[in-house]
Amino acid sequence: MKRTDDMLFVVDSQHANEQDAHSLDDDLFALDDEPTATNGSETAVEPSDAEKLARARECLSVGSPLFIVQRSHQHSTVIPGALSYIRQEHPEGLNLGVSVPLPRTRPAGVSTFFKNTQMAPVQIADPECFARHDSYGPILMEQRDGQPYVGPSTSKFWDFFTAELPSGWTHEWVARVIRVQRDVGATVLLTPGIWMDASDRMNSLRLMRESVTWARTEVQPHENLAVNITISHAWLSTPILRDALLAELLDMDEEIFYIRVRWPLLSQPYGQLVSADILDGYVELSDVCAENDKFLILPNTGMTGWVSLAWGASGFSTGIGSGERAFADTKVIKIKRTGPRPAPTNRTFRSGLLHVVDVTTDERLSALPGQRSCACDFCRSQPPGSWDKAQAGAHYLSAVAGLTADAALHGRGARAGTRALVRDAQSLYSSATNLVPLTGANDPKHLDLWLSKLR
Repeated sequence: MKRTDDMLFVVDSQHANEQDAHSLDDDLFALDDEPTATNGSETAVEPSDAEKLARARECLSVGSPLFIVQRSHQHSTVIPGALSYIRQEHPEGLNLGVSVPLPRTRPAGVSTFFKNTQMAPVQIADPECFARHDSYGPILMEQRDGQPYVGPSTSKFWDFFTAELPSGWTHEWVARVIRVQRDVGATVLLTPGIWMDASDRMNSLRLMRESVTWARTEVQPHENLAVNITISHAWLSTPILRDALLAELLDMDEEIFYIRVRWPLLSQPYGQLVSADILDGYVELSDVCAENDKFLILPNTGMTGWVSLAWGASGFSTGIGSGERAFADTKVIKIKRTGPRPAPTNRTFRSGLLHVVDVTTDERLSALPGQRSCACDFCRSQPPGSWDKAQAGAHYLSAVAGLTADAALHGRGARAGTRALVRDAQSLYSSATNLVPLTGANDPKHLDLWLSKLR
């Protein structure tokens, strides 16, 4: 990634600038993991494996939505505390889960993280097989200026990820993927989730179905299995692909689906999808799964996953970094080494706006009539005169969890609750924009589109 005259940064948004680059690159281009704090959980009495699986199963049925936190590379030490705070503040209205990117984490980091997050019954060790060199890995590497999505410092610990498969995917290899997840303590097991090529839909669907069949032979009756699917956004926005995918899901006996969608390059840092065609695909996917008693989890979707709950999705995941909030295309931007670096743009999630804004804008919004600053533990812990991204990340997690619970507990149902929250956000945007300009990355461009899909 280094050049003589330029520094190169990986970003996931079209209009990321030099102030965004350092922050987004940390989120998207981490090649190693940081240690996870113990948080005192080693002294707790651990439930048995059977109890853990049963608790997870209760979260994978129709009822409260499933809120999953992705383990991030940066600032993951605050996640156990954030989950404890969420459970305390919202004892009803949502179920909790966590997910670890297995090949991007050291084995000790996985076990420690699961141990520290026992308050989250759903614990997923995502094999991320889509990133293998014989799946979508070369495309991911190309988007990252020749660097792999999963670096050698962690992939070397996971032979299922590095194994050569000259004859293609095999029953034994799929069984190995399942066993690794079981061995690290996952309470929900995922099928490999290899990339489904939109240009070869029939073969892609066949391979997906075959991997599920092989995985099922390895999974015990008391264990929880989710069908792990990784696809491009074309599978949602193209009718023939979407119909083929939905027909396949409905034809399967499996009940739990974990569907990750590769988004196009976002329009702004920490933004949401603003493609009506792709969002229509999420609407239909969520609705069809709900109507047919399929438990749909949408990983790495952030607030787009939150709004999808109103259409029938059962759960979603998000996290502290932009890479956990969106599985989107990336690009490299060049910054000259000469001259002082600009100060980074500090950002925070504004619940009332359903959007991330810079801190100065957030302070100006808080000063408006009827508005106030966030009073969560993490915002109160921000050091005066400086900015702690870890605390801002914990605030984001607790805020989105609160919105999830609020919508779910609405008297007229989750869809009405979500619609009310989006309308309130649109009202704040309309009333504030003349006093506090919400332009550029501060503009919640998704609100109009969401409202149009929630009527």
